[in-house]
Amino acid sequence: MAQTVIDWPVDPVNRDMASRCWEAELRLGFVTRGDKTVLKDRTHKGPLAVQRSLYPEGGVCHTHLLHPPGGVVGGDSLDVTVGLANGAQALITTPGATRFYRSDGRVGSLKQTLTVDQHARLEWLPLENIAFPNARVFTRTHISLTAQSQFIGWDVWTLGQPATHTPFENGVIDGMTTVTVDDRLILCERLRVTPEQSRFPAAGLRSLPVCGTLIAHGDAGILAALLKQWWGEHKQQGITRAELSQVAEIELGITQIDGVLIVRALGQKTDALFQIFALCWQQIRQHWTGEMPDIPRIWRT
Repeated sequence: MAQTVIDWPVDPVNRDMASRCWEAELRLGFVTRGDKTVLKDRTHKGPLAVQRSLYPEGGVCHTHLLHPPGGVVGGDSLDVTVGLANGAQALITTPGATRFYRSDGRVGSLKQTLTVDQHARLEWLPLENIAFPNARVFTRTHISLTAQSQFIGWDVWTLGQPATHTPFENGVIDGMTTVTVDDRLILCERLRVTPEQSRFPAAGLRSLPVCGTLIAHGDAGILAALLKQWWGEHKQQGITRAELSQVAEIELGITQIDGVLIVRALGQKTDALFQIFALCWQQIRQHWTGEMPDIPRIWRT
């Protein structure tokens, strides 16, 4: 598949500042041990780490990714690799948003490689990414599954600073997510935001500052029908008046491609879109396990 290459402008002065950038790596390996999943392998370099594993719902291993600097600046490079062995079950999230700050000309990069073996389940549920005005961001996420894997994960972006009505101007985001099932490429999802694209909002993000993509594998056809029915009822009735007002702000698309569920969303407010994705996750998990999961406690702090 041909890929568009962005010609990133580089300020020669900034080459001398490369030694000041963070180059961080994190490798996590989960296995089953008895009646629970444990984090067996953990290696890190630079400012990436995890907190102690938690078990709020039995054998599922809950893990929180930490990035102590609190944000990514131009020149930083983050590389996260997660592997789940046969039968492992892990939920990975973050205690806060990932912030990509305005750039001095250099590019901040994020690479994520997620591998889920057969009969294993990974729930990749980070809080949102915030791209500040003038940020330059390069992201690549590769998700490798088997026909017997279960996976749900999302990517939520806040562009600019909507709370202060500051748009994402002069910044660039070059993002790509790929999904393979039994080494067969199923999905190649691109996110490209450039100043030129802002002139054609109808073909892109419709000038909305918040966007997100949710991907799930495991009974995708049933999940697509389930979510479409749930979304239709939810949008018409709402559970509460406050929730109904948030639903009205969200544009949601639900599709299924070769056994992979894709939910794409656009909105005005990050918390509204994130809440909808969290509700989708609860519906999906309930279908898989027969039980409605609680929202991770870290999201409430």
